[in-house]
Amino acid sequence: MAGIGFLLRKLASQDNFSGIIRAYFHSSVIAVGPWILIVLAIGAITFSTYPIVGLGEANEFLAVVIYNFFFSFILTGGLYLVCARYVADCLYLRNVAPIPGIFITSMIFFLIPAIVISTIFYTFYATMTPLSTICSIVNFTFLCEIWMIMLYLGCLRNFRAITFSWILGVFVVTLLAIFWGKIYGSSGMLTGFNVGLIFLLASLKASVLAEYPYRFRKAKEFPFYFRYYKGLFWSGLFLYGGMWIDKVIMWSAPEAITHLNNLRTYPAYDGGMFLSYLSIIPIMALFIFSLETNFYDSYILYIQHIERNGPFALIEEEKVNIFAKITENARVFFVLQGSVSLITIAVAPTLFEWIGADYLQLGIFRQGALGAFFGALNLFIVIIFSYFDSQDNMLKVTATMLCSNILFTFITLFLGFPFYGYGYSLSMILTFFVGATLLVRFLNQLTYHIFITNIVKRQTITEHYEDNELRIGTGNVHNADRAL
Repeated sequence: MAGIGFLLRKLASQDNFSGIIRAYFHSSVIAVGPWILIVLAIGAITFSTYPIVGLGEANEFLAVVIYNFFFSFILTGGLYLVCARYVADCLYLRNVAPIPGIFITSMIFFLIPAIVISTIFYTFYATMTPLSTICSIVNFTFLCEIWMIMLYLGCLRNFRAITFSWILGVFVVTLLAIFWGKIYGSSGMLTGFNVGLIFLLASLKASVLAEYPYRFRKAKEFPFYFRYYKGLFWSGLFLYGGMWIDKVIMWSAPEAITHLNNLRTYPAYDGGMFLSYLSIIPIMALFIFSLETNFYDSYILYIQHIERNGPFALIEEEKVNIFAKITENARVFFVLQGSVSLITIAVAPTLFEWIGADYLQLGIFRQGALGAFFGALNLFIVIIFSYFDSQDNMLKVTATMLCSNILFTFITLFLGFPFYGYGYSLSMILTFFVGATLLVRFLNQLTYHIFITNIVKRQTITEHYEDNELRIGTGNVHNADRAL
């Protein structure tokens, strides 16, 4: 998050109301902006076309995009975290020349599995025309690229240009999908959607390459990072799988719908859960702001004291500051988002009446709001662990999330409609207590973990940088050790 971090720290240093508002706005954009924009575009496309093409055609389009939306998140989750580690090391060592190679390699890396998986699924499971099949495969691949490119957008400093690209790109996506959808039905909607995504991806990729105008160099360290950061890969896969798996399971509910293309969705569950996720926008924005300003300052001081062989008492003092800031921020998160979530749950009937939502979604929405609150906290716990490269704890938290969500959702599916949504909320609550316990235990022994449990990995990475002549500046191999 180097680029947005610089911007947020600059705005926060202005010490005025305007700077704080702008900082929170940019935090909101980077945290949930792209996701919200794409979902709003999907809603606008469906709403604008179904009176002309019919509800069946509109639902076919919506089902394809929902499937691609969910599974593209899961497929790219592991690669996303490994690449984030790779890019973070380059940024920390002030050697950004490899970033274009990492960017292009990561964009290509998942293309083969994405194309193979989507081709098998849409060819042998779905019932679609050849054109719709091709458009669905292309759409899945493009959405995977969208999620991957978000990693690199966080590194950019020209954030106004990124925000403008997103708004303009989503507008083009919506316009083309509506225009062609009214003429050619679901196939036209997918085609327009994909052409718009091409425009969006081109503008975002151009922004990344313009920020790092270096000659392409093969990212030959990818095998090394996958070998020594397997925990990050599986954590990313479990994290996104744990967030979305309950929706996939609920598509097998008796109340779910089978569309004309043979894809099953459960609109009441999917819609209720999506609406509930909107309630966590405040905490997502606040967390990004706090992480990149308040927490980062203490974190970097702690690491610098260790690098410079500072006195142990000073290192311990900074450790206490880190613990205090995490505790303080957690308290603010609980009060702010807890209040928002409770108010959202309490006024849900009035909210549903205002937006015209189906009251059958009310119970699911309330459980989703509760689960989303704890789910956001779980995400923050995982991010804190990632700062200190505690892959074992990341795996424990994300595996707990995935396994418990599968188990509890199947139980509630068996119990019937009155219990729908409880599986997700109970899973997020259980994962939070497991994660919070592990985090407190880890922070109490933080210095021990930094000096002892990571020593083998530190030596391995130092040897790797030395053997492959990946030295920075004057070639001091100690810089490679600092990458941790």
